[in-house]
Amino acid sequence: MFSLGIEFLTGSAVMTATATREEAEWPPHPARVFMALVAAHYETRPLSEDGTEAMDAWEAERRALEWLEKQDSPALACMKDVARLRRAVVKQYVPVNDASLPRNPTTVKKEDLRDALGVMPALRSRQERTFPSVGIGFDAPERLVYLIWKDVALPSELAAPLTQLTAKVIRIGHSSSLVQVWLANDAPEPTLVPQLTTFRSGSSVSLRKVAPGLLADLDQRFNAEEISRFFDLAAGIESTSGKAQKEAKALFKEQFGEDYRASLAHPVRLRPVVGVSQSYQANLPQDEPMNGTVFDSELLILTKDEGIVLGLESTNQLLEALRGTLLSGSEDAPEWFTGHHAPGQPATRPHLALLPLPYVGTEHADGHLLGLALAFPKDISPEDRAAQLRRIFFDASGRPKPITLKLGRGLDNWVLSREDRAAPPLALRSQTWTGPSSVWASVTPVVLDHHPKHDPASAKGSEREAWRQEVAESVIGSCERIGLPAPIRIDIDKTSWHRGAPRAKPGPGGMPWLSSKTGHSKQQVHVLLEFGCEVQGPVLLGAGRYRGYGLCKPLGYPRK
Repeated sequence: MFSLGIEFLTGSAVMTATATREEAEWPPHPARVFMALVAAHYETRPLSEDGTEAMDAWEAERRALEWLEKQDSPALACMKDVARLRRAVVKQYVPVNDASLPRNPTTVKKEDLRDALGVMPALRSRQERTFPSVGIGFDAPERLVYLIWKDVALPSELAAPLTQLTAKVIRIGHSSSLVQVWLANDAPEPTLVPQLTTFRSGSSVSLRKVAPGLLADLDQRFNAEEISRFFDLAAGIESTSGKAQKEAKALFKEQFGEDYRASLAHPVRLRPVVGVSQSYQANLPQDEPMNGTVFDSELLILTKDEGIVLGLESTNQLLEALRGTLLSGSEDAPEWFTGHHAPGQPATRPHLALLPLPYVGTEHADGHLLGLALAFPKDISPEDRAAQLRRIFFDASGRPKPITLKLGRGLDNWVLSREDRAAPPLALRSQTWTGPSSVWASVTPVVLDHHPKHDPASAKGSEREAWRQEVAESVIGSCERIGLPAPIRIDIDKTSWHRGAPRAKPGPGGMPWLSSKTGHSKQQVHVLLEFGCEVQGPVLLGAGRYRGYGLCKPLGYPRK
């Protein structure tokens, strides 16, 4: 076994997620840790006068990095309950760092004086910045993270260089996120392990991974040699005159293809981008089972590539189109896939559910749909899922193909593809919809299985209370039907607790009735549920649970 230990010395980790600046990254992705090692390597590059021995040691560090990037994704050991310790993001306004300077400060024109004074922090323009962080505390092992390669042995000749390199790392993420890194011989049992198959069951999280070629890509993006050469030549021009300056300018033009005065900026230095990710699942001990539903928490996410912007009120139309596409040519498909036990007879067991994936729950959320998802019954194997989905998502040669939904009624078709980005929007991540959490609230209204006998619009308080009790009992039955315990608290309303979600009834800003073959609509309500323990989703409730209604989302208040 080979592992790296990381201690966050200040009791907090300040690392911005790649998908949104409103969220902190946790745990630190393996690619982020690798980039911290590379940064420390280059920041301590010896000067030519430091001698051969120093350069040999530095080059040995690079060989260690080249070896490390070729290894498979590591497992991670870190604090499991850190989600509840995420700190609220406060927007800051800070002076920009790119104020321009005149080439010769002694010859500044009056009209350029204001720009020249812009180098002073008090006079610079200020831009919005956020610094998302996670408070992980000061008690070990809470502030410790381990990257663990269980079946990898570190070559003996690389042990010393890697030990030297890890000792140079002082931060991971923001400059305030101070760390100590070391080679660890006594790493604990992992809490997150890489997933080996696409459809494997269990909660998952996508972390940016290290892949061969990343070190060379970082070299190219950092562009250190060209930038150093640029400033060396510029300094030579500014510090000389006459013939020497003329020769220096000629050399500059030869190197960079333009005159010195025409060059307004130094060569480009690009931010690092890691486009490869690895799915991880929780490595739960056998004595810590997670309460879950009959549905697998690993959703199959479909992102919208083309098509008109539609909101949650179009759920029924979109999912009917998706269902038609999935069932086309599937006459011999099993019950779990079609939702029918026999022609004209509903399924007698849990089957495939279709979900809308809207933008809800944040300050500017408006409920528009970013994609759709498939939720599988938990007892269906990855092989059985792949057997049914292969013809839909891949062509005859095995290459991925898009899915086109024909919406009709003068609307443009929707074109969908499997979501495979390293950092997709939050709405296009399984964990956004599957928790775990002890508090859930509906995004699309729950369609009651039975019509209540009492009238919620009655002037009698006892009649309204009896209606609420009937609805609560129906919701409890819906929870138990999908394998969840009865909630310890149920709130009922016509408005969702998630910003951007439509109201429960049709009308302006409301959700249409769920279509019915009989033409009779059942009552729809929004609910808030609190369970006595954390549960794993997806939480799909009511008569419309297979058709996008009754979709719940964690509300963000984990049980203490």
